[in-house]
Amino acid sequence: MKSKPVLTRAILLLLCVLISYVEAHGQLPPTLHRVTDYDTAVDPRVDLDKQGQEDFLYPTSGLAPGGITSEKPVRNITLKKVDRADYDRRAKELGLTLRAEDFRAGVFENWGEQYVELSRQLTGDAVLPRGAGDQVADKNALVFPEEERYPVDVVLRRTRVLVESLESEGELTSEQKRWANELTQLASANRDQNTNADTDYFLACGIRRHLLFSMPILEDVDRILFLARGCYAGCRLTNDRNTDRMGGHFATQVFGFNTIEGGGIFTLSQWRDRDPQVTDMIRGRKVVSGPGNRLVGRELNYGSFMAPELSYDGKTIYFSHCGSGEHRWMWTPDTTWNIFKMAVEGDTIEQLTDGPYNDFDVCELPSGRLVFCSERRGGFIRCFDEKSALRVTTSVLHSMKNDGSDIYPISFYETSEWQPSVDHHGMLVYTRWDYTDRENCLGSSFWTCFPDGRNPRSPHGNYPEPWHTFEDNKHGDHRFGHCPDAESALPMTEMQIRAIPNSHQYVFTAAPHHGETFGSLCLLDLRERDDHKMSQIRRLTPYVPFPESEAPDRGQYEYGAPWPLSDSVFLCNDWENLVLLDRYGNKELICEREILPIGYVPAVRLSEPIPLRERERPPVIPQATSQGEDFVNQSQESTIGVVNVNLSDQPLPADRPARRLRVLQVIPKPDPWMNRPDIGYAPENTPRIALGTVPIDADGSAYFKAPHGKQFIFQILDEKNMAIQTMRSTAFAHPGEKLICVGCHEPVDESVRNAETLPSAFLREPSDLEPECGPVEPVNFYRLVQPLLSKCIECHQDKGITPFTQEYESLRPYVYYFSGGMRGKTVNCGPHGGSRSRPGRVGASESKLGTILFDENHLTSVSDEDRHRIILWLDANAPRLGAFRDEERQKQGELVWPVLDTERCNEYEATTPEATTP
Repeated sequence: MKSKPVLTRAILLLLCVLISYVEAHGQLPPTLHRVTDYDTAVDPRVDLDKQGQEDFLYPTSGLAPGGITSEKPVRNITLKKVDRADYDRRAKELGLTLRAEDFRAGVFENWGEQYVELSRQLTGDAVLPRGAGDQVADKNALVFPEEERYPVDVVLRRTRVLVESLESEGELTSEQKRWANELTQLASANRDQNTNADTDYFLACGIRRHLLFSMPILEDVDRILFLARGCYAGCRLTNDRNTDRMGGHFATQVFGFNTIEGGGIFTLSQWRDRDPQVTDMIRGRKVVSGPGNRLVGRELNYGSFMAPELSYDGKTIYFSHCGSGEHRWMWTPDTTWNIFKMAVEGDTIEQLTDGPYNDFDVCELPSGRLVFCSERRGGFIRCFDEKSALRVTTSVLHSMKNDGSDIYPISFYETSEWQPSVDHHGMLVYTRWDYTDRENCLGSSFWTCFPDGRNPRSPHGNYPEPWHTFEDNKHGDHRFGHCPDAESALPMTEMQIRAIPNSHQYVFTAAPHHGETFGSLCLLDLRERDDHKMSQIRRLTPYVPFPESEAPDRGQYEYGAPWPLSDSVFLCNDWENLVLLDRYGNKELICEREILPIGYVPAVRLSEPIPLRERERPPVIPQATSQGEDFVNQSQESTIGVVNVNLSDQPLPADRPARRLRVLQVIPKPDPWMNRPDIGYAPENTPRIALGTVPIDADGSAYFKAPHGKQFIFQILDEKNMAIQTMRSTAFAHPGEKLICVGCHEPVDESVRNAETLPSAFLREPSDLEPECGPVEPVNFYRLVQPLLSKCIECHQDKGITPFTQEYESLRPYVYYFSGGMRGKTVNCGPHGGSRSRPGRVGASESKLGTILFDENHLTSVSDEDRHRIILWLDANAPRLGAFRDEERQKQGELVWPVLDTERCNEYEATTPEATTP
């Protein structure tokens, strides 16, 4: 043959490029391994001796979705029933205009289920969680058994409160007056012993329904957009439990292959009528464009759907779709979420993203750009071991234009983030799983940042008690209420956060860590002073306990996806249906799963209700980073300034003034298995790179250049280069970002006084990071510390002192380190647990080894250079390894660079030829 086929040449070219890359970098490209062909899938980060063990790499056993045992399980939900003839007879007897024919069967069933709920609450069978009575958003959402005998009494009271609320908004309409009068008639008949209490309950529900649907705030809510999604854990009829192996985890629930085929995007109209109309927004539409045109010409009449979003003008629907074929842990374009959009009144669909990455939770910004969550940045979660057979990737915030172009990350966090939305100030609010140097179930709460990703902060919930676990700690684990001063437990996870119209409050779902995003509904008020307990949270659904912290984990949970219409009225998910809920405890069905045009699918839950209308657009905050096509020519230099490191809600020790600020880089995990390899003493730990230090001025200010696209841990150092305070979270800078911090854990509810002059560090050019101990490289025991210990051994032998060992593990009693680990095992364990560091009691200064370095025997025998190296190692959490790979090479003292987040470190790595990336 004179010439090779085009395909052969392409393959050879690809191999040459790959070989060149490996020769230059010593590894495969630092991205998540993706496959496009099931048959040829090989994971390069799994040991070679396990290659070919198909079930180990891509498990299929034990993954039966939702425990479904039949196509249509029996509806064994306990509910109260009423005879329609009795309903009409009693209404006529009382002179009411209600008629049973006005309500469909699903409405009566929902009322019957609420009857059982109220009965259990009145008898005490449904226990109100401890403290919930004082934390409820409105006392009327409670029941009062000492005054109320039957469910009808509760409904009458709550409906009267609804009438009073309507009256406070203006004069009642003639229709509202009619129902208010009939409510009074019904209440009069129930003042004395009533043999018709059960039938009257259903009559009261009918009046409540008419009044609730007549609220002025609902006048322009004619159509409601919603999602029907197959949940991997099934529903309360199919399965009362879920496990991580089944995808029942707040991280694994967002994998496309962990959903059930079915469901769709729908709209609900005429929902106030007896028979509402449900329209399938997907059926009949074809994909007309997309990256690579893979789906062009096809209908999305297969697979599953997730996370719809409506544009501010109410004309465009965004959503994610997944082919959702086999339930195997495989990343392909068909088994992951891709983002699409369609016009509300159109007949076509446009695909915005494609590829073997989960792209989901899309959110429109006021500027018109889109923010979404994606695995594209790379990395894995640190807390799943090999036995679980889970390969749990990290997904963080990304941004793109609304045509799917110009995609880039706006978060560089090493764990996961979910469900961004925009608040009234134009800021992003979302959930982050924050457990750097902490227990893996500790921080999953409210975060906020600018729409370009700048300055992510956690103004609430990220630091529950105990902050520390030293011997003088007086607090138990407040997440579970394990402390005398904790009046109740805390939400384990705060998800689906949305700003409430015309309010300073947010609504969210108190969801489980080990489960899908359903649970109990709460209000969040950041204006209240945070006591790190429940001071900022009020319960909308007080009788539904917080999953995991107040109720057993891995169960089925009732509420979710609250869409606030006001601070009193909400659309939301209730089990498998959609309801209208108010703060007084009134609840009415608006759409049940059984009326969908796709038929009855037991694993499907209805969720994400959104009024299909234009809504107010928040202010547009200008982009201030050099990311994306429109800003690529701007300066890429990033700077970080601190006004005063001494501003802290926990005072820094007065006898150790701050002298320098250290910047450590945290490295994400490029492989899926927990503690493989084991980075250090603490389980689930992360490697560190000491990027350098900068001076802190006398006024506490610092100002310096910072590399972008990396995670930082900041440490305040004293004159001995020992950490006084350290972060147990991370920060990062974007290209071109000018990040300003007020202090180090400054009180979030206090402002800084205006000064006559700027902080002194801000008056000069930003400092360069100065390497501490030779060239910048990962902090590694075998390179940084172990060579020094041979000197210690020789000295001890010469002086006849107890032998000193060079082994890493033998130093554990002499080292202070922050511990990660599994839920409940470390947050209260010894001095290493807690949610925050304690000023003056961290790292080298808190360790026995750090104290020894400055005693009279070692002050002169250990050089300043060697002492500094050991201090740096201790302050960096005393890691054993500096990368998640090549353990044996590292143990031999070789320099091994991490896989992720080091490609932009050239200016630091070039300080010595030995420090260049292999």
